[in-house]
Amino acid sequence: MAGAVRPVVLLMLLASFLFLLAGLLDGVYPGGSTWLTGTNADLAAASYLFAVVNTVVAILVARGSERSLVARVGLAAFFVFERPFSAIVLGPKSGASIATHLVTAIVELVILLSALRVWQLGRSFAARDVDMLFALEGPSPASPPEPRSAERRASSAIRGRSAWLIGGIALALAIVFVADGAYEGFIPGGRDWSTSADGSGWLVYLFSAVVLVIAARAVRGERLAMRTLIVIALIFFIERSFSPFSLKEQDPVVLALHGLGAFISLALAIAAAGAIRSGPARERSSVRTLEAA
Repeated sequence: MAGAVRPVVLLMLLASFLFLLAGLLDGVYPGGSTWLTGTNADLAAASYLFAVVNTVVAILVARGSERSLVARVGLAAFFVFERPFSAIVLGPKSGASIATHLVTAIVELVILLSALRVWQLGRSFAARDVDMLFALEGPSPASPPEPRSAERRASSAIRGRSAWLIGGIALALAIVFVADGAYEGFIPGGRDWSTSADGSGWLVYLFSAVVLVIAARAVRGERLAMRTLIVIALIFFIERSFSPFSLKEQDPVVLALHGLGAFISLALAIAAAGAIRSGPARERSSVRTLEAA
């Protein structure tokens, strides 16, 4: 199990380095371009705070703290949204700084998926073995019994109604994203596609692709994909809700599309959470059969 935790810790340390690098590239140092300016550019200094927090959490995870691993999942979900947002919206940045922010977001996405996988694997062991399981040092606990492994394999499918609901909502969200990008002119021959605040509307096409890819795995009953879908949907809910204010958008159609996207994103998160809570189709059908007997 230590072999599964170690890559996550190394990725977290890499993310800490990228946070520090982003702060330096943004000019957050004495005499730098964004050093105590009294404007939104001062928010770039948060990269240093993120680096410190991330390093502390990495140390706790390496020492075997399951709660720290769960907390890091939440931080990764936040950073996946925050890094591209700060690169594009919060003040002008150099190309190297934007690239560093985007690379950090990719690393955070890998951390998110890897940490979720490790946490899910850890839940298959007894509670008394969890701390020893996540620790990088020390003996590994015994493997879980075969019946539980068989039960996990048998419980991979979700009910057809939940699958259709998740798929339909995800498709609706992707359509809203595409409609938003097309309406704002991000089509062939339309507005220029760039990383500036005014030219970043093309990102909605990337959002739609991410939603559809993850939803395609979630409707097959993969728990990791459903949990990831919840996180991504909540990120999109926040982004759709607040991006019009940060961009000072006043077009009523754009505002309506953002509001609709936020509503559908929240509905998608609720649908995925409901599918996880309701349990697998086979397990529930078995319970009903036993009750009937």
